[in-house]
Amino acid sequence: MSKPIFIIRFPYLEDLNRAQFERYYRQIGEQLHDYHVLSLIDNSVEKVEFECFNAPHTEIEFNNLKQMVMETLSKSLNQPPESE
Repeated sequence: MSKPIFIIRFPYLEDLNRAQFERYYRQIGEQLHDYHVLSLIDNSVEKVEFECFNAPHTEIEFNNLKQMVMETLSKSLNQPPESE
């Protein structure tokens, strides 16, 4: 059986630079190892939106998953930039 696909759509945010986005994407990928994760910036959304395909989960499980992702985003945006 293939992994479910979890899509995270971000609105365009001037405050979100590429390094922050990539760090966040890595952190989410590590947490959601049972999913294929696709994160993208979508100019047609005003807030972060989620979609999930091929996943046998309940509405409560999906809401918990969304909450976990939002908490990770919040922590990631508040971390200092990584030095290269």
